[in-house]
Amino acid sequence: KYLEPIPQRKSAVSLACLTVVTRKLRIYMVLPENEVILEASSRWVYCEFLEDAGLELKMPQLTIATAIVFCHRFYAWQPRSKTRLDIFSIATASLFLAGKVEETPKPLREVVRISYLVQFKNDHERAAKEIFQKDCYLERQDDILEAERIILHTLGFEFNVEHPYRHLLNAVKRVTRAQTVNESLSRGLAQVAWNFANDSLRTTLSLQYTAYEIAVSVLYLASKLMSTLKLSSNWLADYEIKQGVCEKISHQIMDLYEEY
Repeated sequence: KYLEPIPQRKSAVSLACLTVVTRKLRIYMVLPENEVILEASSRWVYCEFLEDAGLELKMPQLTIATAIVFCHRFYAWQPRSKTRLDIFSIATASLFLAGKVEETPKPLREVVRISYLVQFKNDHERAAKEIFQKDCYLERQDDILEAERIILHTLGFEFNVEHPYRHLLNAVKRVTRAQTVNESLSRGLAQVAWNFANDSLRTTLSLQYTAYEIAVSVLYLASKLMSTLKLSSNWLADYEIKQGVCEKISHQIMDLYEEY
């Protein structure tokens, strides 16, 4: 499942320019289109893996989201070709680290074993035998600890991650009050926008825009797709964000559904 190639994106070039903000530095990376497609494929793989492993470990969605952002940041700085460790080791270490950062830690032994079983879920019986063997377990553990050290140094020990969820809830409350939206539509709007916020994790939007911009943009996208919701044409003016930004973010999210 995790090694299936991802179809080529029609708008792959739109992901070629990544704005990476780390330790108050801005780095603009322009990649050839074939590398962008490969990076998009790898990103889809580790996002799927982190979501599955996080659920198996009973980690909160916020912790899983933080792990995904750590992976995005890491690979923005460290191309896969320059990293000895595979994406599953990096992703598992990101999840282990995110658990500590978000104060929802899991024991290393549990993270090592469950992540291995998730990685090889299509051959669960063999994987279960292997990971409970000392040599296999220790090798996997060493890879994850090495990956964690590499991530720490690559990210410059900068672990602050702001997610769009809190901003989104506040924005929904604000727009429903201002536009006199009934409770049923308000809940529907919040749910659709929340789903878009979750799906945005599979893109590099967290590297390009602030959490607030993503939150307002997924609300904008949700409002456009809900035919029963009638908002005034200028409601976005109250949120100090240009419509063009919302359009760009919305297009990247919608690309996910067109291609995958």
